Amino acid sequence: MIDMYLYDYNEPAQVQFVGFVGEESRYDLMLIQTDRHYGKTIVLNMQNNRYGLIGSDDLEEEGYVAYALGVNEAEGEEIQSYLNEVIQ
Repeated sequence: MIDMYLYDYNEPAQVQFVGFVGEESRYDLMLIQTDRHYGKTIVLNMQNNRYGLIGSDDLEEEGYVAYALGVNEAEGEEIQSYLNEVIQ
């Protein structure tokens, strides 16, 4: 039984599904943008069910994308290259 809700509300979101092939691997990502996470995008790696809140500041941090999405460094660099184009 639930004693108390901490929060429970709906929020409009922009959802984008993208699949692409790089030199290292194939990638299937879902990008979710809302006003809730301080302008960051929820990026879900649909192949391994790992996700991260990623903003433009995170893209500048070496290795963060690979760590957050559970991929190796080379794959992380390919995903980061794509995210640099779509995350402001």
